[in-house]
Amino acid sequence: MDTSALEEKMAQGAGLFRRSAVVILIVSGLVTLGLMGHLVTSPPDFNTDLADFAPESEANDAHERIHEHFPNETRPLFVQVKADDGSNILSIENLHAMDEHLSIIKNASENRGGFITVWTTAPGIVQLSLDEEGNGTPLRSVDSWEQMFDLIFEEDTTCSMTTDDQLLSAATYASSALLNKDLNLDSTCEYLETGNGSAAPTASTTLWVLEVDPNMNEENRKVLQDQIRNEFATLSADSSLHYGVVSLDLISYDIDEGTFENLALLVVLALLVVVVLLSIAFRSLPDVLFPLIGLSSALIWTYGVMNLLGAQFTALEVAVAPLVLGLGIDYAIHLQRAYAAIGKEHDDSAEAWLRSCARLSVPLLLAVTTTVAAFLANVISPLPPLATFGYALAFGVVCAFVSATVVVGSLHVVFRTVASKKETQAITMPKLVDRIVALQQKQQVGVLLVTILISAASVFGAASLETDFDLGDFVDPQMEIMDVRDDLDKNYDSAGWKLLYILFEPIEGESNIPGDSILLEQIQGLHADLTSNHDVVGTDERIPSPAYEGPYVVLRDAILRNTSFGELHNLEVFDGDVYIQNSSLDINLAAVFHDLAANDSVADAISGETWSERVSQAVALDENGITFLRNEVRVEASTSTQAERVIKQVEQELGSASERGTLRENMVDHAELHVTGDLVVLQTVLDGLSVSQVKSTLISLVVSSVVLLLLTRRILPAVVVLFPVGLASLWVAGSMVALGLKWNVLTVMVTALTLGIGIDYSIHMWRRFEVELARRDTHWEALRAALSTTGVALIMSALTTGFGFMVLLFSPMPVIQDFGLITAVTVFFSLLLSLILLPVLVELSARNKEQVVEVGDGTIIEG
Repeated sequence: MDTSALEEKMAQGAGLFRRSAVVILIVSGLVTLGLMGHLVTSPPDFNTDLADFAPESEANDAHERIHEHFPNETRPLFVQVKADDGSNILSIENLHAMDEHLSIIKNASENRGGFITVWTTAPGIVQLSLDEEGNGTPLRSVDSWEQMFDLIFEEDTTCSMTTDDQLLSAATYASSALLNKDLNLDSTCEYLETGNGSAAPTASTTLWVLEVDPNMNEENRKVLQDQIRNEFATLSADSSLHYGVVSLDLISYDIDEGTFENLALLVVLALLVVVVLLSIAFRSLPDVLFPLIGLSSALIWTYGVMNLLGAQFTALEVAVAPLVLGLGIDYAIHLQRAYAAIGKEHDDSAEAWLRSCARLSVPLLLAVTTTVAAFLANVISPLPPLATFGYALAFGVVCAFVSATVVVGSLHVVFRTVASKKETQAITMPKLVDRIVALQQKQQVGVLLVTILISAASVFGAASLETDFDLGDFVDPQMEIMDVRDDLDKNYDSAGWKLLYILFEPIEGESNIPGDSILLEQIQGLHADLTSNHDVVGTDERIPSPAYEGPYVVLRDAILRNTSFGELHNLEVFDGDVYIQNSSLDINLAAVFHDLAANDSVADAISGETWSERVSQAVALDENGITFLRNEVRVEASTSTQAERVIKQVEQELGSASERGTLRENMVDHAELHVTGDLVVLQTVLDGLSVSQVKSTLISLVVSSVVLLLLTRRILPAVVVLFPVGLASLWVAGSMVALGLKWNVLTVMVTALTLGIGIDYSIHMWRRFEVELARRDTHWEALRAALSTTGVALIMSALTTGFGFMVLLFSPMPVIQDFGLITAVTVFFSLLLSLILLPVLVELSARNKEQVVEVGDGTIIEG
């Protein structure tokens, strides 16, 4: 596109620009200082938690609505305990040490308002057993396991356990989630049967589960858990035991605490890359310093305005600085090169700068438009942090463009009255250009075949990509908390479990759930389904017992503990299940739970919770009966794939109101059922990521198509130019498989980003080829000229952008590293296809326009 008219028109404003340059610098400086001051005095709070990524959904609405009638969901803090010398953690000496340390931690909790409400620990469980069965003997006064067993058990006690045993659920949970897989009870069982040998069980580690007050606000909860972690660290340093602490809150806390340091590191590295690249491109202090000032200002504007507007920052915003600098440096280099060239013809620096802006107006505006569109495509994401990230990147690119054109130009005008007249040798890369032209002359079929093969492999690879979201990906894998989490996954059958909620609420128009025989039958059926679900904690034991808290298990445990209580309410336990004792009489489960809610005796052998506390967590009551029911299920799901499988399995078991014989169909006149909890939130996040990717890619594709049609005003050239860009997006997705990457909260952006970057490269190359084709005799001469000029410029541009993106590889966060790697790959594929494939497609599409003339001697002349 001819920009000479625009260049002359802008040159007429040189005087105004010269007079305004100082004002522009003063205003931009004041804005920069003001925003910087606000960032310093009111720095943004980084908050990265699963709930922050959760989109709106019916399940979340039901969760919020029903949980108003229950205590807030528990927030477990996991503490792994092991001996420094690797000895048996369950030895009586280690139990004594843990008991002493437990008292210290309890005091620390009390000093902080008693924020730990439930203590499930090895010494606590043993002490509870001594309190109930051993006349309250203190653990510290017990000298051996043999003495302890003699205090707790009857002489005929064995290691066997039946389904009627009231401790089955507690024992199953303890063995699968609280004790290492290497737990050995052989000597214990032998002692119980014969009275000989050692009674001590052996295990290398044990797990404490401390439940934090769920009613605390999120920030205080995180801070207090960090303080308790420090208390455990002190105990580890001063004793022979080591305590490793992990929780979702602590992971989130560590992410938030490390995010600012991570951001500072990446900003410094990105600025160093800017300095190096500018120094290579320009061996002049002003040409290095001015863009550095401008791009630094752009970063302050970006973060400052977002902070001023009250944007909720997450760890994603760490990636904004390197991406903005990586793109902004490209604008600055192109403008200053044009400025230097035009300055040889025009001494006035203001005129030279305006002419350079006019001459590059089309490619620069095109680059900014497509890139901003690619980033803005994310604002339609159902995930709030991803939408904010899209806004931040788009605004950052605009700021980089404004600073590169206006601020850098003003600096040149004010501090360099005459443009540099230093002769510079243009880079042409003749050997590389010759090889590319030779390849396209002789191997057109080969280029197409290789493209087809790689594209086919990419389709296959992209189809197998998994979508993943894990807060751990935002944490440095070298941190101790990640080592502890890995230990939990390896050392325990069911440690690090997640919670799933199955909620019952009255049907529309009703305020209560009937507590009749139908409800009993259906919650018994739910219990059976959970027992057969191997993703539920405790179901893989010899005698399966699902680890969950709900109305049915509370009811069963109460009857097992006191048969007369069951008889009072016409209920009994037979073969492990609850049944109506006299079928000719009715039952009233609301009355049963009302009675239990008034009972303050100990109900849980592991946690020490009372019947009243257990009922409050499972059944919501009013004067008319049952209002809501809650089943809190512990499930094993350490990956996104497992989470998806668990939810799918539970939903299949519950069925629908139209599926005959399913729980939802059987309860259609009693209650509505909802599956909620963090696991469901995780699934909605994964679904939101998939939706975000599809929508953002389509939006970016539409914008790119519109830009092409406006520029070419012909369909065939638009298709030819767009085709390599589409392939680049496909290749990027395929390369993720080879690189071992997954779709995550950042990598879902790469397809849209590839379109935004790739379309810019393709248009530049196509447009230059069209111009050169009008000047040259053959396609190959035109191609050689286009590659020697625009092709080389694109290579240099890709290097600057790619190096800017690769700064992200230095982030300690795996998710940021992955994004840095794949965006660099994006730049590479976009460049490769625009230089290799696009010319072949253009040449093939143009053949039908060539005129072939045959002279008398048979010579063919191409015109």
